[in-house]
Amino acid sequence: MESTEFVRTYVSPLGPMRMLGGAPALDLANTLHWRDGDEIDFIPSYQDLLVFCIPALLLSENEGRVLKRLALNHQRVACDVHLEVLKLRAALKSWLNVTAQNLGRGLAPKRNALRDIHKAIAQAGGSAGLGQILNVTSASTNQAIYLPLRRSAAAAAMLVLFPSGNDIRQCEADKCGGFFINDSRSKPRRWCSMDSCGNRAKAARYRLAHRK
Repeated sequence: MESTEFVRTYVSPLGPMRMLGGAPALDLANTLHWRDGDEIDFIPSYQDLLVFCIPALLLSENEGRVLKRLALNHQRVACDVHLEVLKLRAALKSWLNVTAQNLGRGLAPKRNALRDIHKAIAQAGGSAGLGQILNVTSASTNQAIYLPLRRSAAAAAMLVLFPSGNDIRQCEADKCGGFFINDSRSKPRRWCSMDSCGNRAKAARYRLAHRK
């Protein structure tokens, strides 16, 4: 049964996106998402990325405000960082597509996906020191703008390197594809949320069963 507690939500121009993944890296992967039959990108710009990173727990609200001001004067760097985050997200989704417990497709693609995500994490992390990842004020202006990328890479690394006990699954609803950690104690969780994908899937099954 889905928890009734408050769920952090990213309020984007495309509508709300709830943090249902159970890990920041999964929430990042879920920003490229299917909704009403269309694939949409919830972080189409650096500024949108900053807003997303706050409820995703990758940035504090103060860091988001600081980076928003810096990015206005360094738009080219911000654009480059945004593109690098999208590359990291693509590699992360490829890895998740072959490692989700209900969608695994064999050892060969897993090896390739693991190699690719390791490479993407290394490239995204760059040569930044720990201080540049932990504190926005300890880096130069250009390096500070890279903070969402560095934090995203660190989150992806945590997910890939320390998966113990994490039953990562993909929503079974058609045209969703959201990833989440199955934390159900009774039976495997099948949908990213019961009140949206779960209800739609049940309604579709009902219509199919009662079709004349």
